[in-house]
Amino acid sequence: MRLIGAVAVALAAVFVQPLAGSRARAQRARVPIPTQTYIGFNPLGLPANVFTLELENAVSSGITVGAVGSYIDFRDSRYTTADFKVRYYPSEVVLRGFAVGVSAGVTRYSHVVADVRQSLSAPTAGILVDYNWLLGRSERFLIGTGIGAKRVLASESERQRVHEDYATVTTRLILGFAF
Repeated sequence: MRLIGAVAVALAAVFVQPLAGSRARAQRARVPIPTQTYIGFNPLGLPANVFTLELENAVSSGITVGAVGSYIDFRDSRYTTADFKVRYYPSEVVLRGFAVGVSAGVTRYSHVVADVRQSLSAPTAGILVDYNWLLGRSERFLIGTGIGAKRVLASESERQRVHEDYATVTTRLILGFAF
């Protein structure tokens, strides 16, 4: 029995110490992330009636939470949204590169049907695929793009009243400042 205990202690000394050392080296090798928050807007606001304001903040390694509000006026349709978003950056460097995420919020749809404006406010849930670039010497200028889909959580009769499908494709173009 003593022999088994001595072997276990020897094996622990051989394997645990190098693992602890490699973990400490990996923690020391982490690169500090200079920016963890950004605020941005859609540059198409003035020429195309697509207004968006977005805010995102890191909450842990590779994960951010944020909010977006938007107003889109296109022909006879108007969309006003307020969404909460959670994004995951697989590179674990927030605000930079590829990200996937989910959103939850409320969207107000308004559409002219037979010369009468019909409207619907409904909760939405969505998925996101985004890509961000940080530019400049201090990497504070952010360009963000993306695509997503939102599910409109309203009855079919309510959606048909405003000529809205059960799902909506979303796009993202953001210019912002990271800090």
